Amino acid sequence: MSTDELDAAALDVVLEVEERLESNPLAALDIAEHAPPESAAHPEVQLARARALVAARGPAAARPVLEALALREPDFAEARHLYAQVLEEVGEHQASVREMLVVRRLDEASDASEGFELKPVERTIIETAEKVVSELPGRFKSLLAGVPILVEERPSEELVRDGFDPRSLGLFSGPNQEERALPGPVPTPTRIVLYAANLAAFADPSDAEELEHEVEVTLLHEIGHYFGLDENGLEALGLG
Repeated sequence: MSTDELDAAALDVVLEVEERLESNPLAALDIAEHAPPESAAHPEVQLARARALVAARGPAAARPVLEALALREPDFAEARHLYAQVLEEVGEHQASVREMLVVRRLDEASDASEGFELKPVERTIIETAEKVVSELPGRFKSLLAGVPILVEERPSEELVRDGFDPRSLGLFSGPNQEERALPGPVPTPTRIVLYAANLAAFADPSDAEELEHEVEVTLLHEIGHYFGLDENGLEALGLG
């Protein structure tokens, strides 16, 4: 079988798994584990199988598949990212951080090889962020005053070493609005950061509307953290 035919066969399996993954993880797993022999070993099929294992049986069940895939395909960033998440879920934080650092390096190298241009994406993010803030109700806009909204290419290596996901779209750090209102000095500055390379990878940078939508959702998510909403509260507002 040619490489193109193998890729087409593998794609069929992956699409079938993805179609059932959320509604019926066991059915998705069955499809992945009974893939035709000519496509079963394809890295994308093995990754789909690992995702189905996580959904159907938990992260520990997917670990051996991802461990083998990382050894066989060390530059397969998607697989390394899921492997890092699985390691964190099973309590191996330091191993997870090591994998996340690999993911950051691979993503950075991929952007360089593909000629990713930061400036146009950065410009779209800044313009969209300004629009989002300008449309906030007056009270919230005034409470947000003094909180810088920054654009960076991707999370720093230092952040990733501290356990931060290198593929995060945004970050809120520092005291929230309620903590800033308390008497006394503020111990650390508050800031919101949007990560341009990750937003461009998550959306389609050639589709302005899609990128703007992701920037808006991400920024509102981080603003929600500033106003003290936890992940459940953000999910309830559709910002999870």
